[in-house]
Amino acid sequence: MTHPCLCLAFAWIASTALAGTPRIVPRDPLKQLVLDTRVIAKTENARFVLGSPAKDPRNPLFQADRPWENSLNNLYPNVLWDEQEQTFKLWYKNVLADKPVIALMDRPSTVHDVGWYLLYATSKDGIAWKKPALGLHRFDGSDATNIVARDTPNVGVFKDPHDPNAGRRYKMVYDVGLGKLRVRFSADGIHWGEPQEVTGFSAQHGDTHNNAFWDDRIRKYVWFTKLYLGERLVARFESDNFLDWKSSGMVLRSSVEEGRNSQTYCLPVFPYANLYLGYVMMYHVGKGRMVDCELAWSHDGVRWQRVAPGVPFIPRGAPGTYDSQCIYAQAGPATEQDGQLLIYYGGSDFPHTGWKRHCLPSLARLRVDGFAGFEAESAGIPAVLTSAPLVIARETLTLSADAAAGRVTVAVLDENGGILATSPGISGDVTDFPLALDLKSLVGRTVRLRFTLDRARLYAFGGTRLADPTMPAPAVAALPRFPVRPEAVRIGFDTDSADWKGVDRLDHRPSGGAKGGYVTATRAKSLNPIATTAADPKRSPIAGDWPALIGGDSATVSWQLRTTQPGILHVELFAAETQWSYRVPQPAGGEWQSHTVTLRYDWTDAQATAAGWSRAQSAFSWQDTIRHVGRLSFAFSTSQVDAAQSFDLDEVSVFGK
Repeated sequence: MTHPCLCLAFAWIASTALAGTPRIVPRDPLKQLVLDTRVIAKTENARFVLGSPAKDPRNPLFQADRPWENSLNNLYPNVLWDEQEQTFKLWYKNVLADKPVIALMDRPSTVHDVGWYLLYATSKDGIAWKKPALGLHRFDGSDATNIVARDTPNVGVFKDPHDPNAGRRYKMVYDVGLGKLRVRFSADGIHWGEPQEVTGFSAQHGDTHNNAFWDDRIRKYVWFTKLYLGERLVARFESDNFLDWKSSGMVLRSSVEEGRNSQTYCLPVFPYANLYLGYVMMYHVGKGRMVDCELAWSHDGVRWQRVAPGVPFIPRGAPGTYDSQCIYAQAGPATEQDGQLLIYYGGSDFPHTGWKRHCLPSLARLRVDGFAGFEAESAGIPAVLTSAPLVIARETLTLSADAAAGRVTVAVLDENGGILATSPGISGDVTDFPLALDLKSLVGRTVRLRFTLDRARLYAFGGTRLADPTMPAPAVAALPRFPVRPEAVRIGFDTDSADWKGVDRLDHRPSGGAKGGYVTATRAKSLNPIATTAADPKRSPIAGDWPALIGGDSATVSWQLRTTQPGILHVELFAAETQWSYRVPQPAGGEWQSHTVTLRYDWTDAQATAAGWSRAQSAFSWQDTIRHVGRLSFAFSTSQVDAAQSFDLDEVSVFGK
């Protein structure tokens, strides 16, 4: 009797031997993925389901078996199927964490107190990888290494057929610390030129898996890296020449509920269909320092959404397995082979902490277009999906769906819901399957499509473009309405500072305030003094969900302020560590001045901005902030900076109406 493991191994060997030629999946501006929230307008008995990549049973594909492979750390795999050379290429991260190993480098050098190599491997089938002896960089006296660059932390590599300069065919992006971003160029991806500094980045950018590519949709280079503002956020940049970059700002962050416990660590991005997809690594700082790989999407590369927040796209393995603690997905274009997308990743059995840990190259496969789809929620009852308005752009519509045990029917509807055409039922698991519909007379016409899914799952369809491709404002659920709190929340500072803090200093004065006691916030010369509440609801009566805590539809914040200099008071509402702020002019004169500002809970971000509130770069939405108020702060700024700055504060209250 043959052992079942041997049968599995033979099956995989046979499938590899018969495998078709891989290909890079081209962008298709007429393909609609149903994970795009603009595409499906109405659902009946339907649920949204995240795709399930299948891990190769031979993972990990290779070990850290070279003397210089001291710590493959997060791996940060950069993968390319080179169609010209018919070869898979992999550039991966290697850290030399042990001092005896650093000493074996040729001309030992460190960045962040450790050594850095960029390593290179190739494969003909994507499974068996070779680490070529390139003769470029010596280690322990030998140049038979696969080292292609050194002193290059956090590297992204890509091939750029767009650039007419053959010497810049391959491009590398990396950093040597926050704000210290670098690029290099190569004709072959192996022999690299000298580092070149770039412009446009700040001291908060870098220190993650940098990744870049030429975006033929906007005819610019784009670069994704980290924005660090007390926590890890994702930033995006654009460039015409690859040296001078312009920031798009923060493009993705964790939710207010996650806070700093789970942070957006890195986002390798690739074009797919008519949009952009990204593998977002969520670093669970407060949950064992594990890293999960989720899926994100964007219609323009700037505004990003996680497809299923909190649900891993490539799940970590069972405890004790090679990828049980961390997953770091690849950077590089989508590659298909035999109807399956090849998704490479690094898997680690050690949490994201310290330098010395191995993250080993691995492979998962996903049916083409199968990132997420819709299927019936209740068994035995078909799901019905109705699209947003679409313009028929081709005579033939195509379908990507799994319907091996059922079928999918597609109806073309006019603006009144009348049926213009209906396809025969489609059975089987199909990708880009042409529908038997005569659409010659409908090309250019705006219609809706209705999909009936009987024991089937729909992923995508092609041949149309959105009649309105703009991204609508995020849907905002109606806020619950609570009775107005009978009495205002009042902080009078009559007996103490009421747990308020100052930056740099806060002093309580027992008398002389607008009413009794008050506090004085003081800061050194040229710096803005700040007075702030505690973020803990047990210590602050205004921390929490304001619609429930204060009640009504809106809240009014009032206070008494005294300064000796004219300036601007910034009233700041914090959720977690980021805020919305409101500017209030403050006259001088040394007398107590009364101020109020009224806000509505149900404002959209645009409405809050129109009302005078300013959103910090990393702030949550207005409604998320209002429902998760942590701190209320007052910061005073003045142009007179020749002495220490201070202000007096009294009678802070919040009441609803």
